[in-house]
Formats: sequence, structure tokens, C-alpha cells
Amino acid sequence: MQEVTGLFDPMALGIVLMGTILATYAREGGQDVAAAIASAFKLGRKGFDAGATRSALARTVGEIKRLGHLGAHPIDPPDNATTKLLNAYIRSGSIEAMLKLAQLQRMKRDIQSVAATRVYETAGELAPVFGLVGTLIAITQLMPDMESSAADIVMASVASAVLSSLYGVLSANLLFFPLARAIERRGDQEEAERNLILEWFENELIDGRQSPAPRPANLKNMRGAA
Repeated sequence: MQEVTGLFDPMALGIVLMGTILATYAREGGQDVAAAIASAFKLGRKGFDAGATRSALARTVGEIKRLGHLGAHPIDPPDNATTKLLNAYIRSGSIEAMLKLAQLQRMKRDIQSVAATRVYETAGELAPVFGLVGTLIAITQLMPDMESSAADIVMASVASAVLSSLYGVLSANLLFFPLARAIERRGDQEEAERNLILEWFENELIDGRQSPAPRPANLKNMRGAA
């Protein structure tokens, strides 16, 4: 237990973390840092539900094929972005308009993902730097005072210097860089699932347009009577 507690230095940890956070904020800006924090919290929640989204779209496709896009009663998917795409098609009946909106949504998501990834990559680069800063601060404490022996001060300063460098390396490689890669992987996986569903939905709508419209019942009866 003493070995574990000996690896904890609040001052050194504070220098590394607070310095890294402030420097990252100064370099990347508040908007990107806020987006990065939001993206990190999203990692702990369920992401895009492809199954539920496709199920809702499948039922809506049936409505569109029976009643047309104006007469259909859409079933909103659980994903807000997909709901907007569906509503765009219902209002306009244009697949092209829906695909254009999908492209804009993809661009916004890509921008947010790149910004969040860049923030954590920047933090990962700065963390070892502030580990070195903590080391230098600890070295400045080597001047002995009247109340403590020189040996005690030297040992405490050396320990703090080593731990500062350790905290910088560990926070970069076990926290900031892994967060960057996790956000990137989540974004790539989500976009792949969205593309598959959008392609399926587009094909279903095209097939529905190409299917022959049902003959009116009165016209069929008139031909039979003739």
C-alpha cells in the first residue's frame, strides 16, 4: 500500500493536468474543447441504433409505396438526423434533396469528429511537456531551508520530478490519445452504418417509383363490362 501511495503526488498531478487543459484550451479554442468533451461523454452512451432506424424506415417505406410520399404517415426513427432526412423526402418527394441534406449532415459530423480528435491529440502532445514543467518546478525546490535537512528536500524534489514526468507520459498514452482514437473509431463505425441504411432507403424509394401503380377498381370493372 505504501508503494501505491508513494506514486501519488497531488501537486505534480495538478501541474500536468491543469497545465495540459489550459494549454489545449488556449491552442484549440473553447468551441472545439466543448465539442471534444461532449464527444467523450457520448462514448459512454449507446450510439447510432442501426436496427431500430432501419425498422422505422421500413415501415415508412411501406406507407410511401401504398399512399405516396404526401399521403404517408412517417414513423420517426430514433435518430434525429435520419428523421430530418425522412421529413425532407416526405415534404418534397425528392430523393436528390434528401441526399443533399444527408451530405450536409455528414460534413457537420465530420467537422465535429475531426475537431474533437484534434483536441485530444493536442492534449496528448502537451501532457509530456507539462510533465517536464513539473520536473523543472520540482528541481527548483532543491534549495534547502532552515527547517528541513538538505537530504529530505532533495529526495522529495527528485520524487516529485520523476512523478511529474511519469504523469505526463501516462496521461498522454492512457487518456488523451486513447480518447482521440475512440472518438475516431466511433465516428467511422457510425458513418458506415448510416451509409448502408441511406443506400438501402434510397434503393427502396427508387423501386417504389418504378413499381407499376395499381389500376383503379372502377376502370377494371369498366373494361370487364366492355
